[in-house]
Amino acid sequence: MKVIHTSTNATIDLLQIATAYYFNPMDDSDLNADELAASIVSEAQRNAQTELRATSEILKLAGVVLRDRASSFSRGNNSNGLSPSMQNAGNSNYSSSNALTSPIANSIGGISNSSINSGLLYDRSAINSLSDDEETGSNVAIPEYSHLPGKFGSLSFSESAELTNSPTNRTKLLSKLDGLEGCNTPRRLDRVGSNDDASGVIRNDFRDAAVSPRTRSVIEEAMGNASSGSERVKSISRKPHGRNHTTTTLSNTAVGEMETARLPKVSLSEMMPAWVKRKITAESTGTRKSGVGNSTQSKNSEQKQHYYGQYEIHSSETIISHEFNRGNWTWAMEWSPDGNYLALATENHDLAIVDAGMSASLWKVIHDDHIGRLKNDTTHTIRAIAWGTTFIAIGGTGDAVSIIEPYLPASSSLRPSGITKQSFRVVDVITETGFVSALSWQKNSNILAIGNREDQCLVVKVCRGNDSSVNTNILHNVERSDWVNAVRFSPGGTKLAIGDRSGLLSVFLFVVVEQGEPPALSSLQNITMEDNILDIQWAPDAKYLYVGGEDYCITVIGTSKWDVLQKIGRDRWVPFLAPSRGGSYLVSGGSENSVSLFDVKKEWREITSLPLDGGIPLFAKWHPKDQYLAISGQFNDVIVYETSCRRLLEGKCLRSKSAVVAVDFSPNGKILAVGMESGIITFFDAGSSIFVTLYETVIGTGGDVTIRWSPNGRVIAISSGSTFVLLDTVYSGESGKHPQNNSRFFVRKVIQAGVNFASLTFSPKSEWLALTDTRTQILDIKNNCNCVRVLDQENVLSSGWSPDGSLFALVGTRDVVSIYDARAKSPSDWELLFSISFDITLNTLCWGPSIKKGLQYLAFGGDDKRATVLEIRTFERTWEEILGIPSKSNINDLDWNDKGLLCIGDDDGVVSIVDLSYLKSGRAVNEMNYNWQRQGLICTMKLTRNLGRNAITSLRWLSSNAVRNNRNLLVVGGSDGIVEIVDLPDRR
Repeated sequence: MKVIHTSTNATIDLLQIATAYYFNPMDDSDLNADELAASIVSEAQRNAQTELRATSEILKLAGVVLRDRASSFSRGNNSNGLSPSMQNAGNSNYSSSNALTSPIANSIGGISNSSINSGLLYDRSAINSLSDDEETGSNVAIPEYSHLPGKFGSLSFSESAELTNSPTNRTKLLSKLDGLEGCNTPRRLDRVGSNDDASGVIRNDFRDAAVSPRTRSVIEEAMGNASSGSERVKSISRKPHGRNHTTTTLSNTAVGEMETARLPKVSLSEMMPAWVKRKITAESTGTRKSGVGNSTQSKNSEQKQHYYGQYEIHSSETIISHEFNRGNWTWAMEWSPDGNYLALATENHDLAIVDAGMSASLWKVIHDDHIGRLKNDTTHTIRAIAWGTTFIAIGGTGDAVSIIEPYLPASSSLRPSGITKQSFRVVDVITETGFVSALSWQKNSNILAIGNREDQCLVVKVCRGNDSSVNTNILHNVERSDWVNAVRFSPGGTKLAIGDRSGLLSVFLFVVVEQGEPPALSSLQNITMEDNILDIQWAPDAKYLYVGGEDYCITVIGTSKWDVLQKIGRDRWVPFLAPSRGGSYLVSGGSENSVSLFDVKKEWREITSLPLDGGIPLFAKWHPKDQYLAISGQFNDVIVYETSCRRLLEGKCLRSKSAVVAVDFSPNGKILAVGMESGIITFFDAGSSIFVTLYETVIGTGGDVTIRWSPNGRVIAISSGSTFVLLDTVYSGESGKHPQNNSRFFVRKVIQAGVNFASLTFSPKSEWLALTDTRTQILDIKNNCNCVRVLDQENVLSSGWSPDGSLFALVGTRDVVSIYDARAKSPSDWELLFSISFDITLNTLCWGPSIKKGLQYLAFGGDDKRATVLEIRTFERTWEEILGIPSKSNINDLDWNDKGLLCIGDDDGVVSIVDLSYLKSGRAVNEMNYNWQRQGLICTMKLTRNLGRNAITSLRWLSSNAVRNNRNLLVVGGSDGIVEIVDLPDRR
């Protein structure tokens, strides 16, 4: 079966052609239909030359259908209502001089003169010589386009012949393409005695169209249905595909009841709908880096009679993911049964275990070890992994399957003596298995199915002896004719599906026949696919069996009758399939740089895709409770998407009418200040369940806006364009001398400059303020912001004090990082410690938490797409670059909280968060275990919003002094006009 992609738009174009020539009266008033249809076909043909591979084949079919229509008129009406172009189209003797002069005929790529002369079309004279009854049973040869895309691809050979040889049936089938099931075919024109009679029949037929099912309104409605349908044509067949047979004596009903009895009684709660909705909303929104807000929403807001301010409550569009840099391809993954851990099998022979506990802010790799020599002196490159109730099984190129027994904190009571932390010991090795392609544990048992390239499926049982030793017994050895690439027990454990390279899919009944005896295998069904099978997956309720392979499609098999319900065309081989545990969604490979998400409840319609950065996906796996989706492949990273909304707070996301360029929390966390590009500054109550506006003002000319609260919370500094304003938050007026002030803020200082301000920051004790325009001034806050020191460095973009106030740093476009010793009482006495040159523009800097005197950490980033971390040893007057964290885009802002979490906002709409808490140990990095530093490099959480259409302009952690219940709150603002607070629970 040839399954090829098409699109709804191309299908609609062709339906318009069919409408023009089948459902319109053929008189002089409709001669312009030729030109209209020609332009439609021409556009469709251009699509065919780019990405719609199926369009050309559908055009061939459309061309034949149009000729049928023309020929039917020419046989009964040589003139009177038939355009000259259609008369030529009806001529049965084709040549280069008289073939198809109409615009539409010349536009259809599949029926060009060369194609006609080469015999692509069937012999019209043979058809014309037959009566209507004879045509249905004609033995005319089937042309090469009998295997057509879309729903035509599922036709049997006899149905294909009937389609080709009968214009009536062909028209009916064309009308059903992608949603035109409601359109009936116009009755064929009977042979009549004269041309006048024929003309009368034609006109009467269309005059009755006002009361006929085939009216224009019906066509338009059907075309609308097609437009709102799937973007991909799916091949559907209600008949079993290939060779099917069964040797079991049990009925399918009995087998289904056995399987259902073993399924969980309570269905899982899927989190995907909200996540999919957020992603689709984010993909469809019209936001760009240079423009904010949804144009439709803005238009609707302008049409309202009442004005409600600059902000509106907005649904979150943030997608949260976890990424692990493995340094090589990762072939397979598996979740622990409880979902708290994720096992990764990587090309570099390593088995990694990730702690994915729900309370963790950032996940950690708790085990990452090389699988060494086995009993038969071989090593693994792991290609398959399965995590069962008791054991983990891994296999690959090592001619063996290793049985690993995990000991984790949750199972401390089972931990052997002498083991004080989690461990993953190899307790047994099954040798001489050949290259292991697939592994699958039976539900709630220690029975393991092994598929290998020795043309076998081994079914083994892993047993624990009286002395606690572990050994294995082979229960069954299923011989096959070719490599076994896929094995999968059904969710209830009563069936075993096996797929091999020959394309044979076999389903066995796996049940206990006699008590005390091992389960017996009984052949239940064999289905032959068209090419190599690469993966098999059961739906959670076992109603469907999904098959993917080298036939470029996903095959959906109904297990009640073992018939093929659906075939979904893909661009590439389908190496993996992943049904969600709730059963409503299916994730699949088959694309070069993305994975596709299908909605099972909507006939497996593709609803979105997840893009990947450079590489073909090889594997995907859902969390046992559908809270995460893990993806790996031919790239260095493993990506895990969060599918729940637990970190996204209700009512804590706002969209503004202008880009958000500055955000900052008050030290007590009760107030959030937000600055827009337009110069509007808004203060929100951040302590309530939703945002409440407290105060709003306009400062300066906008553009570059910076907002900083003083650490003591007494004042707030704002620069906007060339205007600087210092606001006091505490009223200190004298009664009887100063007017009462009931507002929360009042102006304390205003500075106007000739150029825009680029940076401002407070010292830790709120004594000094650094303000930068063309130069950096150190202002004395207590002395009316008098300047006490001017620093020489020009073009500064960011500055800041270390948390203990001992160091002060500046970065900017001069490609220099300047670090001053700021321990002196007066800034006039500061000394320059380091002046470090870099070859890029640095946009931002931040300091890490201070734990030990004389040991500080500074992070900065900019146009080099990299966050650099320096270790500064002030007593030794030395510095060292200890870490470089890559980013896929320029870095705009950094913030580092006192718990060790560093967040990085880039120009592509992504916030990356890394855990550098190991730097709080008080020891220099050269004294530490490298594994701690490696964790900071390989484990990253990412918050993505409007990827590629948004720049993260400002972000800020809420101070831990203001945090309750160990919550890590992060506020993020972007050029998309959205400001949002995200909750990242503390691991501890």
